Amino acid sequence: MPSKERPAIYSSEIGKEAESRRLSLSEQQKHAVRRITLGVESVDETVRQMAQEDVVKTLENGNPLNRLITDEKGETVGYIACEDFVPHEAYIKYLATASGTGRNPFREIPAFLEYAKKQGYTKLNFHGWNERLNRVMERYGFNRLRTDSWADLRADFYEATLAEQKTTEQINEERKSAFEDKYIQKINKQYEQILAGFSQDNRAKKETAISKAYNTLSGRLQTQAVWPEDFNFGDLQKTVLKLKLARHFQQNETIDLNNLFDAVTETPKFINNDSGSLHRLLEVHEEKTLQKIAEIRKQRAEMTGGKEESNPYEALFTTASGKYYLARLLNMPHLQEESEYMRNCVGTSDSYVNRIKKGEIEILSFRNVPKFNRRTNQLEGDTPILTIEYDVKNGIINQVKKADDEYLSPSDPYLKDVLDAFKQLRATQSDAGKPREVRKINSSELNNFKVRPYHILTDQGEVHFRDINMDVNPLILKSGTMELTSDISQKDAAKLMRIFENVDIEPSKIARTPQEINETTKAYVGPLERDIFNTIQQFGVEHIYTSFPEGKIHRYEVELGGKSKNELIKELKQKNIYVSDWANQLLDSKDFQVLKKTEHADLVRLTVKDLGFDNGATIDEIFKKAIELGMELCPPEVGPQLRLSYTGTDWMLIGMKQISDRGGNPHVFYLHSDAAVLKLNASHAKPEIGWTSVDGFVFRLRPSA
Repeated sequence: MPSKERPAIYSSEIGKEAESRRLSLSEQQKHAVRRITLGVESVDETVRQMAQEDVVKTLENGNPLNRLITDEKGETVGYIACEDFVPHEAYIKYLATASGTGRNPFREIPAFLEYAKKQGYTKLNFHGWNERLNRVMERYGFNRLRTDSWADLRADFYEATLAEQKTTEQINEERKSAFEDKYIQKINKQYEQILAGFSQDNRAKKETAISKAYNTLSGRLQTQAVWPEDFNFGDLQKTVLKLKLARHFQQNETIDLNNLFDAVTETPKFINNDSGSLHRLLEVHEEKTLQKIAEIRKQRAEMTGGKEESNPYEALFTTASGKYYLARLLNMPHLQEESEYMRNCVGTSDSYVNRIKKGEIEILSFRNVPKFNRRTNQLEGDTPILTIEYDVKNGIINQVKKADDEYLSPSDPYLKDVLDAFKQLRATQSDAGKPREVRKINSSELNNFKVRPYHILTDQGEVHFRDINMDVNPLILKSGTMELTSDISQKDAAKLMRIFENVDIEPSKIARTPQEINETTKAYVGPLERDIFNTIQQFGVEHIYTSFPEGKIHRYEVELGGKSKNELIKELKQKNIYVSDWANQLLDSKDFQVLKKTEHADLVRLTVKDLGFDNGATIDEIFKKAIELGMELCPPEVGPQLRLSYTGTDWMLIGMKQISDRGGNPHVFYLHSDAAVLKLNASHAKPEIGWTSVDGFVFRLRPSA
C-alpha cells in the first residue's frame, strides 16, 4: 500500500509547533545544512562557500518562516531561511534541498505563501541564484523586478505581493470602524433591552412612537442640517439618537421634534455617544436660547439708545376677521425681535437667516393687527402670535409655533384666522414670482389635532374623504389612517389620488388587485404581492401606491454605462456633488464596475414598510423580498448615476450587492443632501443591521420582455 502523504511543511499542525519555539540546530543538523548548501550545483561555487555558515546563522534568527525539511526518517534534506529587513516583508535568503526529499513543491509553495500571509507578511522576495527554482516561483506570483550586482556576481530580484500594505490612515480608519461597530452593537443591545422592558400592552405603541420620531428627525437631520466639518451624521450618530429617543419615551409620551432638531443641530456632538438625556439637551437649548435673546435685547438697546428704529416687516395680508395679519420677516433684526418676544431660536443664530438668503425657506409671523392709540398717537399691539417656517421649494409648512414652542391647538381662538392665512398664502407670490403653494403642513405641528380613520382635517373641519369637494381647492391639514381594505373601490382610490397627489385618473384605469392590471391600467393601488413589479413593468403602469398618503412608490429612470469610472467621478466633481470618504472607497473598489454598453434602467424607491415589514427588517430580508416582488438589485453604478440625474433632497439607499470598504466592512451607496449640497454617501450594510419601516431603498425593475 502507498504510504500516507505527510503534512505540508507549513501545515497548521507543524506551524503551531514551529511557532512555539525558536529553531535551534544540533551539530548534526548544522553539518547537514552545510552539506546541502555546498551541494547545490546550480549556484556558483563562490556563492555556496560564502553562504554555508550564514545559512546556519539565518536559520536560528527566530524568523517564523524558517524551517528544516526532513525526510520520512527524520533526516535533514533541505531548509528555508528567511530574514526581515523591512517590516511585514520576508526576504527568502536561502532555500535548498537535497535530491529525493519526497516533497511535492507544487503543494509546498502555496502552503508556504498562505502561512506567510497569516503571519502578517504583505510581501515575499528573494534573489534568484537558481534558474530552475526561479521559473517554478514565477508560477506562484513572483515577479522579477530588477537585476542586482555584487562585484562579479549578478542575480535577479523577485517579489510577490501577498496583501496590499496598509497606510497609517487606512489602519486608523479600520481601528475607528472596528471600535464604532463594537460600540454600535452595545447601543443596539441597550435599545433592545429598553423595548423588552415595556409591557406587552404598551410595547407596540411605544415602539411606533420611537420609530416615528426617529424617522422624522433623522430624515430632517440628513437633508436639512448643516454640520460642522469635524462632524458626521453617520451610523453611530443614528444609533445613539435612536437609543436616546427610546430612553425618552420610557418616561414620556411625546417630544417636540422641531425643538429637538434645533437642539441637536446646535450641539451635534450630543449624539456622538450615549451619555446625556434628551430632556437635559432641551433644557440646555432653552437656556442658550434665553441667553441669546437677552444678548439681542442688550445689543439692540445699545445700538438704538432705547429708541425703536424703522425696520418694517413685509405685511402680506390681513385675515378675514380683520384682527390678524401675516408678515414676512426679512432680516436678522426681524428674526431676533421674533425670538425675543416668542422665546424661540429663529433669531439666536445665523442658521435661519442663511437659509432665507438662499431662498430655501421663509419665516412668517402671524400677528395681531396693531391699533392706533389716540392718546399717544402711536400704533400699539403689533405682537406675534405664531412663528411659521415655510419651505419654499416643497410648499410645506415645516413649523407653526406659539410662544415657548407650544403647538397650535383646536381651542385657540384665532385658529380659523390661521387657516384663512394659509389659504390666502396660496394667492401670494414668492420673490421668484411663483405662487406660494401650501401642499401640506408638517404633521408633527398638528399633534394636538386628532383625526378619525378615513377622515381628513381641512380648513372646513374634519370631513370623510368621500365628501371632500376638490373643486373648491380645500386646504388639507391632516389625515386619519387610510387602510386600503377591500372596501376602498376604484372610485375611492381615484379620489384619494386627487386629494393627496393632485393626480386625476379615471377610476376604470385603476387596478386594486394584481389580477385587474391590463393594457389600460394607469395606476395600481394595493398591497405588493409576488412578481407584482413584473406585471407593472409588462403593462407600463405609471402610478403605484400601497397606502395613502405616505405609500407612494417613487419611480426614476437612469442611463447606465457608456462612461468610465474616472469619467463618472469627474462628472460628480463638475456638478459640485459632495462624495464622502466612504463613497469614495466604494468607487475605488475593484468591485465597483461600470457597464461598457449604454442601457436604460427603470428604478423604484419604496420603504421597508411597503415591502411588508411594519417593524423593520435586516438588509438580507429586504433584498430577498424585493427579488420576490419582481425587482432586482441595482448595479453599483446606479448610486453615482442616480445622484447625477436626481436633484431632489430625499434620503434613499441603493439596493445593491454590498461593496467592502478598506476595512472589509460591507457598504451600499445612499443619496441625501443638506440645505445646499447634493451628496453621495455610503452606509454600513452588514447582514445583521436592521432598517426601520420608513427607510427607503431603490431597486431596479426587470426589463420587460
